[in-house]
Amino acid sequence: MRTIIAASACLALLAACSDGGADTDGDGEITQEEMVAEAASGGDVKLRPGQWEHTVEFTELDMPGVPANMQDMVKQQMGSGITTTTCMTEEEANRPNADFFGGEGNDDCTYEEFDRSGNKMTLRMTCDAGQGGTAKVAMDGEFAADSFTLTMDNKVTGTQAGDVTMKGTVTGKRIGDCPA
Repeated sequence: MRTIIAASACLALLAACSDGGADTDGDGEITQEEMVAEAASGGDVKLRPGQWEHTVEFTELDMPGVPANMQDMVKQQMGSGITTTTCMTEEEANRPNADFFGGEGNDDCTYEEFDRSGNKMTLRMTCDAGQGGTAKVAMDGEFAADSFTLTMDNKVTGTQAGDVTMKGTVTGKRIGDCPA
């Protein structure tokens, strides 16, 4: 489940760098490779190089097949948010990739919708959650050169715990220059 959460956040970051025309081969499916290629083409808003802090916070977490005491423990851990920092070089800012955002493991995602107009972004995708599960990810938000805020609504089906719903926000901000 943590992989899907991280994948959602990371893909949103990658998507924020694109201008919406990611389906370059016209097959109606947007692959991760097409998103990376589109991100390299620039767009209205580019992320600034430097040290970035990314936070995923959950406002709602529903796991009906998990005992209440375990749900409380997971909700407490997830409710405090997951924060990571990373350094983005100028080269990476001009051509971000999924690895930079910690997006390894996102090869099993299919993008149904990706639209970016100005500083607004909409992303809809389905990911293989492993062990027969599927994650439906929906994100909407705004971004600028030094920050972004996205709302997320994720539903994982086919898990041993039943259908798991996660809602929250993914935020990022440039916090300074990269350490020397």
